[in-house]
Amino acid sequence: MKLLWRGTSANYISNLTMRQKKSELRNTIISLLILVFISACAGGTQKKSAIVQEQDENTNNNPFYENWDVSPVEGAFRMDDYIIWGGSVIKADDGKYYMYASRWPKKLSMRAWVTNSEIVVASSDKPEGPYEFETVALPVRGKDHWDGLMTHNPSIHYHEGKYILFYIGVTYDFDQPVDSIPTRQDYENAWNNKRIGVAVSDSPAGPFVRQEAPILEPRPDNWDGAITSNPAPHVHEDGSVLLVYKSAPVPYPERNNNRALQFGVARADHYLGEYIRVSENNRIKFAPIDAHVEDPYIWYDGENYKLLAKCMNAAITGEAGAGFLASSKDGINWTTAAQPIAYSKTLSLSDGTTEKLKKLERPQVLIEGGKPTHVFFACHNQEDEIFNMVRPLKNQK
Repeated sequence: MKLLWRGTSANYISNLTMRQKKSELRNTIISLLILVFISACAGGTQKKSAIVQEQDENTNNNPFYENWDVSPVEGAFRMDDYIIWGGSVIKADDGKYYMYASRWPKKLSMRAWVTNSEIVVASSDKPEGPYEFETVALPVRGKDHWDGLMTHNPSIHYHEGKYILFYIGVTYDFDQPVDSIPTRQDYENAWNNKRIGVAVSDSPAGPFVRQEAPILEPRPDNWDGAITSNPAPHVHEDGSVLLVYKSAPVPYPERNNNRALQFGVARADHYLGEYIRVSENNRIKFAPIDAHVEDPYIWYDGENYKLLAKCMNAAITGEAGAGFLASSKDGINWTTAAQPIAYSKTLSLSDGTTEKLKKLERPQVLIEGGKPTHVFFACHNQEDEIFNMVRPLKNQK
């Protein structure tokens, strides 16, 4: 019995050892499987995080996309008897905000912008307004001047104590309309004379000293053969300028059959000129989409030039008349943002309502602290009111 017991005990111990080894092997296999599962999950999470990070970076590269705050129902700047168009805003040394906008009499209709517009100055203690009329910055000065009968589409900048006002001007060979809507022929004749100019003042309210010639002339038989218009300048710290401008290939009446509007690029060593196109073929093509565009605004964020503009059709944004964002290292070769949609014509208003506007044009950006905080627009609402609308951005701080 003793020998039998000892044998049974030995077998028991041997069997126990084998069970332990099997258990340990099973636990090891389970542990390895868990590690493989965790690793796979971690890899998937990393891939997902990379996608999210890429999406975040794409969104962060577009400060406008889904980042609009509510807009005041009354807008930023109105005048009872005038149509207000556009609005470029700058914060002056006195701490006030000054808007440079175009106006012309309501009774002459929308068509009169090209014959009767004048650039005025309005001011506010807050960037979003409301703005109060101050003075006419660029009044009529006679048809013998290249900009003597109309000034329009201002873009205000500051450099070493000077307020620099880029704009377009027009003259024509007929009397300026006073009590009647301009004829279509008068409209076309005036439109063909659009040119870009620059005026300078020591004070935000003027007086502004104008130049006796435009800073850039059209080139017949080229893509910009008709006009030079809608200046979008960036004034660098040394006073040099990168200028994006709008043009069309032919004047009226030929333009009735060729209405393409495009952007080009010019440079100057000083904001007063001479302005020279960057190349013979200086037209901007927005990779990967080349679209029908107008109303540019540009700035430099320290690494890239940025451009906010309106797309006439739905090619870039999916909505005709909406806005898009593009960027460029050199100011010449431009690419639409990974998420190009910048703004829609549908706004959220301060009274809790939304409205789809007939037109939302001429976006002009207020840059503070190195980033956009507000964008000012020419606004045409459903009640046929035309005034300046401000759209604040949410991340203003």
